[in-house]
Amino acid sequence: MTSESIPPPPSGGGGAKYAVLGVVLFLVAGGVYWATSAPAPVVPASTTLPDAGVTERSTALADDTLEIPDPEPDAGPPPDAGTAAPVAPTHHAAAARSWDDCSGDLPVPEIRRVVQEFNAQIRNCYERQLKQNPVLQGTMSLSIRVAADGHVDGTQVSGSLRDRDVFACVRGVAGRMRFPAPGGRDCALVQVPFNFTPSN
Repeated sequence: MTSESIPPPPSGGGGAKYAVLGVVLFLVAGGVYWATSAPAPVVPASTTLPDAGVTERSTALADDTLEIPDPEPDAGPPPDAGTAAPVAPTHHAAAARSWDDCSGDLPVPEIRRVVQEFNAQIRNCYERQLKQNPVLQGTMSLSIRVAADGHVDGTQVSGSLRDRDVFACVRGVAGRMRFPAPGGRDCALVQVPFNFTPSN
């Protein structure tokens, strides 16, 4: 018997097929990964989206059911509002004279009576500004020039209060005062002091 021998297997040739198989598996896994992680397809601009329906909008600027009442005439400011309509300047011969040229005189009780009639309005001038400035306080001297017929010919205001809105309001109130005709048939000067503090 002859002995036949089997040739020995080739050395190093069997690993190549496993390497090829590994590369193929790697490419297949890469393809699967690329297919699942690809970004969502971009919708072309010419594609129309489904219509959500037409929304009706009102273009009316006002509600038809809204009723606007007819305007009522203005009743004007309350009597003690403190702001008066500007007093038209009156031109008298005495108006050209200085404040010191008046020689007429008025009885003190008459001055007190007239000023007392307007005291609430004068106080209101201060109270309105006190709401804007809670620490507003000081003295005020109101000088009134009374013409020969008793109307107010001019006013001056000064003092430590130093609030021009209060001063303007008080001058407006004083311009509406009417005094009796001064004695001596000449103009008279009246000085009225005020002390404004938040508590009184």
